[in-house]
Amino acid sequence: MRFVDKMSDNNVKTITLGCRLNFYESEMLKSALTKKYPDENIVVVNTCAVTHEAERQSKQAVRKSIRENNRAKIIVTGCAAQTSSEYFAKLDGIFEIIKNEEKCDYEDFPEIPIFEGKSRAFLQIQNGCDNLCSFCIVPYTRGKSQSMPIQNILEKIQFFVNSGFKEVVFSGIDITSYGKDFEEKIEFSDVLRDVLDKFPELLRIRISSLDPNGVTDKLFNIITSEIRILPHIHLSVQSGDNHILKLMRRRHSREDVIKLCNDIRKKRENIVFGADFITGFPGEDNLMFKNTMNLVKEANISLLHIFPYSPRKGTLASTLVQLPYNVIHERAKILRQNSEEQLAILLKSFVGKTVNFMVEREENGVLFGKTDHFLQIKTEKSYKIGEIVTETEVISSNSNFLIV
Repeated sequence: MRFVDKMSDNNVKTITLGCRLNFYESEMLKSALTKKYPDENIVVVNTCAVTHEAERQSKQAVRKSIRENNRAKIIVTGCAAQTSSEYFAKLDGIFEIIKNEEKCDYEDFPEIPIFEGKSRAFLQIQNGCDNLCSFCIVPYTRGKSQSMPIQNILEKIQFFVNSGFKEVVFSGIDITSYGKDFEEKIEFSDVLRDVLDKFPELLRIRISSLDPNGVTDKLFNIITSEIRILPHIHLSVQSGDNHILKLMRRRHSREDVIKLCNDIRKKRENIVFGADFITGFPGEDNLMFKNTMNLVKEANISLLHIFPYSPRKGTLASTLVQLPYNVIHERAKILRQNSEEQLAILLKSFVGKTVNFMVEREENGVLFGKTDHFLQIKTEKSYKIGEIVTETEVISSNSNFLIV
């Protein structure tokens, strides 16, 4: 589970669990529900079901919302609303359940999200997945890959630019499959090219996550040559062992990941890589787990999202012999420690150098933000929320932050 984000907008409050795609969809629903129910107090719980634990936490969040908001209408949406709709329907206090396939039919949905109080805008340009990885429930909760028409993308980018946003994050379940459902031959790199050419005032573009197997030559070239595409690439890797990758039905090998990272870094030296990893997948032994540990260092991956494996009913992996719970979580703990070491080394390497960053929030007189490399930064200097600060020297670092 990547984050839990709580926002409020007049009468509508959203509680978001899971991926950045959910964050985007929460903003979309907030816009629509504010218009549809102007005189009602609404709480939307946007759930996640990527793992058994994520679904458990989603159910817990819904029950807590019912207890704490007895005068509000509770709406449940997201992937757990898809997989556990009967469970939520039986809870007293649920006003509405919006399944994923119903979102596009929902009144005023999709429309352009608000992102009030945020420094960057998110744009979901692709949904669903055709890959059927053995551990993943997403193809069953979100359906086949569907791409947003490029004209719609350009209209939304224009809205963001007009609203003053200087950074847009492109997101999707499998963004490298963008355009495969169109008759016209088009891919994600074509979207980036159009946006870069048509919106020179859009200073910063981020990409939420890439499948290593989906990085085409065109996408490789634009990532390595366009400085407005920020130097942080997040890859959906999942394992560093080839046998486990085959069991997962992934389309890449460990060698593919290492080569991709090295090839990109040769063209753009200052790039930083992040990646998703699953520990304790069925069949993973100590050597296979060590291969994952080694891959992190061999590919020089510094920003890790680590998920202890938990079986999802209806997936092929759930039928395999499962590892003990303590082994799965111990390996996650070890990999997190390894990740922290990698991050500390990376942060220390920036001390004495200059960085660019966007100011995101203020807490007790201290400002926080993200650098171009998606590294956390904090400062007591005077800047405005949303401001892009350039060429500022890093004074020091700790285990989590760069300090300027």
